[in-house]
Amino acid sequence: MGKLKLSKEQIQQIAVAVLMTALVGFVYFKYFLKPNMESIKENKAKVVDLTGRVDELEKRAKKRERLLIEIEQAETAWQALKAKLPEKQDMPGILKIIDQLTRRHRLQMGSIAPQPISSSELYYEIPFAISVTGSYHDLAMFLEAFGKTERIFHARNLSISPAASTPERPQTSVSASLTLVTFQYKGG
Repeated sequence: MGKLKLSKEQIQQIAVAVLMTALVGFVYFKYFLKPNMESIKENKAKVVDLTGRVDELEKRAKKRERLLIEIEQAETAWQALKAKLPEKQDMPGILKIIDQLTRRHRLQMGSIAPQPISSSELYYEIPFAISVTGSYHDLAMFLEAFGKTERIFHARNLSISPAASTPERPQTSVSASLTLVTFQYKGG
């Protein structure tokens, strides 16, 4: 292969072209490419940060929805509990329940006497000494009915003894005495 001979003028033109290309490349890199690459890098970092924040907010939103559902369920449970354990004593209402259940289960009320109210940390115990007469089956249904009332009742000190048959009640009868306790929430 032979050597290529270039004139001085051609060498100068090639040198100027190379320098111009290098200058244009330098200016392009310095003033266009490098700032855009830095901007792209910053924007990628922002996207990563914002994506993380969006994920966190989505998690918090889901957690909030679950908490709202739990609060609603707790509120419903609280309302049901308040019905079972009211904040007011309501002595007439309690006596009405006892009277209705006595009549419904064909028992004869011998006596009912309120007892001293006792207190615990969260509630008051409101006891009643009760004596009834009726069939054993009716007595059992009477006691079971208290477990189905909206308010909580608890039978204590149950004593059952045979009762004399009467013309109105020729079947076998029993007399029962018990302490029937209901409860009142102290509140606050």
